[in-house]
Amino acid sequence: MILFQQSNALRSFLDNQKAQNKRIGFVPTMGALHAGHLSLIAQAKQKCDIVVCSIFVNPTQFTQAADLETYPRPISNDIKLLEESKCDVLFHPSVDEIYANDLRKDDTNDYGSFLHVLEGASRPGHFDGVVTVVKKLFELVRPDEVFFGQKDYQQCLVVQTLINRAFQTIKFNLCAIAREEDGLAMSSRNIRLSEMERILAPQLYLALKKAKQLWTLETWQSAANEALKEIDSNAFTVEYLKICDQNTLEELLHFQHNAVIVLVAVQIGKTRLIDNILIDRD
Repeated sequence: MILFQQSNALRSFLDNQKAQNKRIGFVPTMGALHAGHLSLIAQAKQKCDIVVCSIFVNPTQFTQAADLETYPRPISNDIKLLEESKCDVLFHPSVDEIYANDLRKDDTNDYGSFLHVLEGASRPGHFDGVVTVVKKLFELVRPDEVFFGQKDYQQCLVVQTLINRAFQTIKFNLCAIAREEDGLAMSSRNIRLSEMERILAPQLYLALKKAKQLWTLETWQSAANEALKEIDSNAFTVEYLKICDQNTLEELLHFQHNAVIVLVAVQIGKTRLIDNILIDRD
């Protein structure tokens, strides 16, 4: 694996690969890699000739300074995992490298109503920071295909909108959520959980499965309420549990046969967790 920290060197290398008609796959991350990230690398390797992973903890997408300061940065272990996964290129730039030349923070207000609900409502300005950096990375890497995990579903919609507007030659791949054996969605934040919190955390997935099970014409009105009963209110503070349209994230007020998603966000101790499950039925 080749490590780049400077944009010019990365761009020169990838230009050479493209000149050889190599297909470039790209997996953007903020590091603290786990098996979920590595599954994205594996899928990229199946479809592309050269796989690029970026590790960049983006300061402009954090709404709380404390969250940015405590975000895990185990770069040595991340490099080891990427090498074991046969990743071809790691781009690990500094903040100054990405935000050079007075890079302006993007404004995503016109991306659509889906931007202002759920995570958009809980974390104002978050998606502006996401788009600013993803746009810069796409310009540097110029990938043929990109691979994003479904766990950050709303972010995936934001990135798809960016691609539709400015990078129409890029193919977007939505990759299924990687889970632990007990159902907990893999996340870099899981290492913050205490032993007891880790035992309780899989309740989120149980709640999502309950909602999916009850999403029928006869029981749809009780689906969300019954799902919430799966989450221990003494341990979790629920920010939202919503059943929405997959494309617009509008909360559903009537039964819908397909293209439904159930999304949940909670606080447990000092850790915020999100998860979701897709419902696709004919």
